[in-house]
Amino acid sequence: MDEVYATLDPVVKARFEVLTEEDDVDRRDFLKATALAAMVGVSTPTVTPVSIDRLRQTVHTLRLLENSLGSNTVKSLIDVTARTCTSLLPHCPALLKPELSRVTAEAVASSAWTAWDQKATRLADQLYKQAYVHAVEAGDTDVQIGILVHRTDLAVWTHRYSDAADYADGALALRVRDARMADSRALFAARAYAYANRRQDARRLLDSVSGGYRDPTTPDKSYAYLMAAWLTSRTTGSVLEVTGDRASATEALEDSLSLIPPENVRERAFTLLQLSRLTASQDLDRAADAAKQAVQLARKNTSPWLRENYRQTRQLLSPWDGSRALQELDIVAEEVLSN
Repeated sequence: MDEVYATLDPVVKARFEVLTEEDDVDRRDFLKATALAAMVGVSTPTVTPVSIDRLRQTVHTLRLLENSLGSNTVKSLIDVTARTCTSLLPHCPALLKPELSRVTAEAVASSAWTAWDQKATRLADQLYKQAYVHAVEAGDTDVQIGILVHRTDLAVWTHRYSDAADYADGALALRVRDARMADSRALFAARAYAYANRRQDARRLLDSVSGGYRDPTTPDKSYAYLMAAWLTSRTTGSVLEVTGDRASATEALEDSLSLIPPENVRERAFTLLQLSRLTASQDLDRAADAAKQAVQLARKNTSPWLRENYRQTRQLLSPWDGSRALQELDIVAEEVLSN
């Protein structure tokens, strides 16, 4: 763990230390010991409620840091933490096994997310399958639903729309306890159904979203911690776009941009790129400006997936190559993406 920690960029390390309160020496010692056990099997740590809580806090902290800065910054720590959780399961007392299984499900799902962000989508789906097994062993249907939501979203992004609808069906069949998760499930199922040409189902699910969560929360409060008004607006925009209402879709995306918290850099960039693709045929200057704002955000969040998303968006703008708007965009993109 120390070797991995030492490789972090100084800015990332400082952010991690602030978020995890690294003056907690006991927590650092525990994480080092368990990481060593995970990698070389030289010790068998004692699993206690306190140690599980330390792992949970680390998983959540790394997830928030990755959301802000991208997977390049913390992927190694996320992967080590996931292996650590997995390695502890055989040594876990039976009474604590459900709790550790839940933390392991979250940790492995975080590894899946970083694989996705690194464009390794097949690996990401395999890891999500593993995470789901741990969530089942934990008996936590909210986390099970959350992981199926991830798989639904991944299937849409990789154009496997029938699979996306199947995962959405599976998520909707499970009992949900967390109301925030219920809204997240409905949103992503609606998007999947829209792409799978189940438009009535998509609209019905959009109508079922409570709209009761203006702001996101934190991972310790809900596995669907990102569920907020901005996500509702953006996903609604996606459904409206797919079902042919481009004007309303544009309004929904603009509404989303006004609500995304500043620390959610990658999500803002993705929304800007979606807006760029949607408006290009009607207002090229507007589309180019949105893409320019998105690519500038790649200075803060080094996500490979963000850069790939920009590349795909720029390719869709290619019919207007040579225009002043795109020439200016290309100058900014070359400066940012070449570094």
